[in-house]
Amino acid sequence: MLNDNQYSSSSKYEARIYLHKTFSMNKQPKNAWIFEHFPKGENLKVLELGCGTGLFWLTNRNSIPKTWEITLTDYSRGMLETTKKTLSRIQCNFNYDVVNAENIKYTKNSFDAILANNMLYHIENRQKAISDIYDILKPNGIFIASIMGIDDLKEMHELLYKFLETKGNLFKFSELKFSLNNGLEQLKKVFNNAVLINHENALKINEIEPIINYYLSFNEIQNNTKILPEEYIDEFKEYLKKEIDKEMMVTKNDGIFVCTK
Repeated sequence: MLNDNQYSSSSKYEARIYLHKTFSMNKQPKNAWIFEHFPKGENLKVLELGCGTGLFWLTNRNSIPKTWEITLTDYSRGMLETTKKTLSRIQCNFNYDVVNAENIKYTKNSFDAILANNMLYHIENRQKAISDIYDILKPNGIFIASIMGIDDLKEMHELLYKFLETKGNLFKFSELKFSLNNGLEQLKKVFNNAVLINHENALKINEIEPIINYYLSFNEIQNNTKILPEEYIDEFKEYLKKEIDKEMMVTKNDGIFVCTK
């Protein structure tokens, strides 16, 4: 799933972020909730793998100790350029680096905390990546991996599937290779101390357009598959208008794994 079509720029990623941010029932931003699980203290060295557009640090800008040295990395130079602009006015010690999480080059025992925010499922050789993360953590360092479960957005997905069936299309999202449901066993092969913490939330969606944009953002994410072809957009809008009575409650099934070296 890690391909240039999806991640050369931030536009498709931002369409997905918009849906979750706009219609969240939990008034505390999830990124602020994740930050509560970071280690406390001064002069920490922190790494984020797959920083996206830098939204995590923008959300927590007023809580970041000024003495932290924070390295933000992404596979995509386009993402990193967006992140630099997003964080340009925040007075923190940010460094930026293009990194493929399948080939992490940092030296052992370098970081006090490492974050992988909804990205480990992209990694083909996850066990190597997790082992590398363990190696570059300092003793007693903390690794936080956020991720979704199989029931995430299930009501929305069911509407998409029913619509596509009318077109003879039997597409279904495949279960993530790293998720709330299967991630702990993968992490425990490397980290003896790993726990799952669930995040309580749901979405209340009362607009059609963000749902459309969400699914359009997945077009060509894998094997050049168009999940929602452009020629179906108008019909899918009408279908959603008939199915959604003013608003729709949508399950959120996500959380974090917190691992200590």
